[in-house]
Amino acid sequence: MKRELTELDKRNRLLIKILWSLLALGIATDLAIGLGANMVLLLAGVGTFLCGAATFMTYRGILTAYIKYFVPIILTIIVSLLILSDPNPIVSTYFLVYVNLAIITLYADHRPIIFTGILGSALSTYLFLDPVLQPKLFPNESLVYLFLYLVFATVALAFSAGFSGKLQRQVTDKQREALTSKDMAEALLAKLNSSIAVLSEFSSSQQSTVRSTGEISKEVTVTFSEMSAAIEKQTGTILNISESSQIIDASVKQLLEGTELLQQYSADNAGLTVQNREQMSTLSKEVESVRSIITHTVEMMKQLNEQNDKVSSIVSTISDIAEQTNLLALNAAIEAARAGEHGRGFAVVSGEVRKLADNSRIATKEITDILTDIRYQISAVHEQVENGQAAVATSRDVSNQVEQLIDRINENTELVKRHSDAVGSSAYELHSRYSSMADEMVNIAATTEQNMASVQEVHASMETQDIKIHTMVEEYEQLDQLLVELKQLAGTKS
Repeated sequence: MKRELTELDKRNRLLIKILWSLLALGIATDLAIGLGANMVLLLAGVGTFLCGAATFMTYRGILTAYIKYFVPIILTIIVSLLILSDPNPIVSTYFLVYVNLAIITLYADHRPIIFTGILGSALSTYLFLDPVLQPKLFPNESLVYLFLYLVFATVALAFSAGFSGKLQRQVTDKQREALTSKDMAEALLAKLNSSIAVLSEFSSSQQSTVRSTGEISKEVTVTFSEMSAAIEKQTGTILNISESSQIIDASVKQLLEGTELLQQYSADNAGLTVQNREQMSTLSKEVESVRSIITHTVEMMKQLNEQNDKVSSIVSTISDIAEQTNLLALNAAIEAARAGEHGRGFAVVSGEVRKLADNSRIATKEITDILTDIRYQISAVHEQVENGQAAVATSRDVSNQVEQLIDRINENTELVKRHSDAVGSSAYELHSRYSSMADEMVNIAATTEQNMASVQEVHASMETQDIKIHTMVEEYEQLDQLLVELKQLAGTKS
């Protein structure tokens, strides 16, 4: 790998070239004055060896820092050889000592200059003390003056080199700092351009995302507003349903209480019917004449049952039982009246049954329109029964028919009891279900109110978020403007 040249390497190579030039100049001078071949060869051999060694050290990078001391030694030796090899040396050749000082100033270092001055003083002392060379080189000169000239030149050049070196170092430092600052500025500018590009791309993508988020936030806010209004309306509806469920539960509870009373009266009526069955057996022959009337009554009761099918299962059953009970009570009252003393106890039971039938009609007052038709038919049956009563009054042979009627009453009483039990079970189950449904409706209403409060809180939060997103969109627009300014600034700097 090729080594990068330093400033010292460049100066060393320049001095080596100067050395070779001076050596060639010296040899040419010796040849020009007709110096002997031996002296020329000596100068050429020694100079070539020394310059070759310096060249090898310089280009190989050996002792690079000391070549600046080796070069003045070589120049001093070459000057010495030039003077000593010349039979008639002249003082201009001696002045090469000052040329040596001048050449060494290229290093801008006072230390090799002082070293060169010392070498020049040593050479001057030797030449001045030589009795042959002194008259030729320094006639009428003092050694002190020679030293003073060299000292003045050396000191001046040393100070100049020191000052130049200091300035050069300052310039080099400033140049290095400038290059470093330039590199940092270029790196910073490149980083800034890269950051601007990344930030611009990020801002573009985020701006579109934020705008989409803003639009979605507005739509969600509007949806939550509509949802809040719908839930508020639904909450009112559920509260109304809850109140209605509680009212229905109270009505069903009242119906259950009435059914329990009906079951009790039916049980009592069944007991009384069993007790009076034997008493009514004596009247069986008297009732035979009214069989046709009872048969017609049965047909009308079938029509009554068809009307009762229009009503709900629970209320229909209660109405049917009430009408049948009223009819049976009326028949029982008629028969009790015919039985006289024997039917007095049964007449009391019939009265209680009629009261129970009236209470049942009160419990079923919500279906008045349908029961009106039933009451009309009951009136018709009542008229037929009165006709039967007239027939019974004219005949005492209706005892068998009365006994059969008591049997039928017993059967009807059992039927009423079974129906009462069924109605009681249905009413109890209906009450349980309505109670459970009322409790669930209360829970649903409470949950709906909580959901309504939560939706209102979310709606308020969505409105706040919508405001923040709108602010974010405005800030991204400001960021885009800042990025445009940064791009313009970066383009100007680059």
